[in-house]
Amino acid sequence: MPLLKVNRERLKRSMDQISTIGATPRGGMHRLALGDKDRQARDLLKRWCMDAGFPVRVDPIGNMFARRAGRHSDSPPVVIGSHLDSQCMAGRFDGPVGVIAALEVLRTLDDQRVVTQAPIDLVNWTNEEGARFSPPLLGSGVFTGAHDLDFALRQTDKEGLSVQQELVRIGYAGAGPVTLPVRKYIELHIEQGVVLEQAAIGIGVVTGFVGIRDTKVTVLGQSTHAGPLAMDSRRDALVGAAGMILAARAIGLAHGPDARVTIGKLAIPSDSHSVVPGCVEMVLDVRHPDAHRLDAVVFALQQRFRAMATDSGLAVHFEDSWYYPPVVFDSGLRSQIAEAAAGFGYSHMELPSRAGHDALNMARVAPTAMIFIPCRAGLSHNELEFAEDQDIAAGADVLLAAALAAAR
Repeated sequence: MPLLKVNRERLKRSMDQISTIGATPRGGMHRLALGDKDRQARDLLKRWCMDAGFPVRVDPIGNMFARRAGRHSDSPPVVIGSHLDSQCMAGRFDGPVGVIAALEVLRTLDDQRVVTQAPIDLVNWTNEEGARFSPPLLGSGVFTGAHDLDFALRQTDKEGLSVQQELVRIGYAGAGPVTLPVRKYIELHIEQGVVLEQAAIGIGVVTGFVGIRDTKVTVLGQSTHAGPLAMDSRRDALVGAAGMILAARAIGLAHGPDARVTIGKLAIPSDSHSVVPGCVEMVLDVRHPDAHRLDAVVFALQQRFRAMATDSGLAVHFEDSWYYPPVVFDSGLRSQIAEAAAGFGYSHMELPSRAGHDALNMARVAPTAMIFIPCRAGLSHNELEFAEDQDIAAGADVLLAAALAAAR
């Protein structure tokens, strides 16, 4: 049977329409999890699925599943999809590309009257980004047992509103089991990097995830009035933290090219122009594809920070936030993705994911793989994030072929 291709016009039309919900003036997206814009996007997705004859189920954490039936209704489904929520003032492709491509896969299979052995489920995961509720990957975490449902429902945003309250408010507090058996899971996503673009490659066959370790770092000095105390007598926690941030960059570079070290979140509890900061809180994000080298980078950072604190009359404390060990994706699914790309004549290459996705959780419970497509200049979590229509369509073609092979 020749390889099927998705309907390009319909795919683009759906992407353009979903992108109007939460659109920003610079062409980006602001659609935080369980907010009003997220509800509108969910409602539109639900209407599209129901109109096409794909019944929608919502679970207790708000994950949405739309099913295209297979010959064997009791068989575990092949699950494809991603998420509709965004970061603050971010891009319109990170997540929605995978959801809308999954919808187009189901529609195309219906157009061609293809019968699969197993059902195929589209999924929209709740709170993938973690921009409003922490931790990220929350919906898939509950689905795979990484988080208890009660824990997830208790999480609150900056205004004190809980996940449970907001699910009820927007009408997506579902029922039924929080997890179900899955035959295979495949997720299409923009790369969020420059590897594919620089290599002029259209399809990324994702080998797995790098390890990710987040640590809360608290630097302690002594708060005091900004005026009376001489500068050489201060124990300024912010000055100490600034040095640690520069040291973190140097250590990340020293462990290159695979290490990634980032401090992107900083809090000063005193928060006053006239107070020498006595406390600074930071989040240290460290990533590496090798678990042992990841641990080595974290150890080097903590040793350097402790030495710097001692030299400055400060104290520093470390608290583990979360850790995702490196993950290797299913070899059979990766081969099917590569074969599909080759069959279409699309250039392809293997590469790891250096960002977290719901596939990270799904790899705990089912054979899992991801397909990457290029994004311009590697920009993501940015209003200027952009993916070409032809690249989205090519990724959807490969997703269609891989899902079809997995469901037969």
